[in-house]
Amino acid sequence: MDFLRTQQPLRTVLVVEDVGEISSQMSEMLSRRGHRILKAANAEDAIKIAEHDRPDIILTDLDLPTFDALLQLVHTHKNLGNLPVAIIDINADEMRERDGLRILSNFEQLDELLQSDGE
Repeated sequence: MDFLRTQQPLRTVLVVEDVGEISSQMSEMLSRRGHRILKAANAEDAIKIAEHDRPDIILTDLDLPTFDALLQLVHTHKNLGNLPVAIIDINADEMRERDGLRILSNFEQLDELLQSDGE
């Protein structure tokens, strides 16, 4: 598995999380998986970072106070409208999409999504 990870191009994940401890934990897990990490604490900061750095995906959580605003801002943005937005829901049994939001059950599905979007 490590061999495959080193062969993949570096992917950038924008973590949008308002709780510092959770943001740090998510970022650490993603870094260990070989991803470049960007962080934002709210929708407005996330859009500014996404405009400047063009991440491959935005990873957030449903409890983010600006969650709805984040989805709306991304999907209506002229340059970011196709940027995937995802959450990890450990209660989900498979990857699915709802209203432009990718719902993943684990970090392996995130890797798969990033790999398929890069092909």
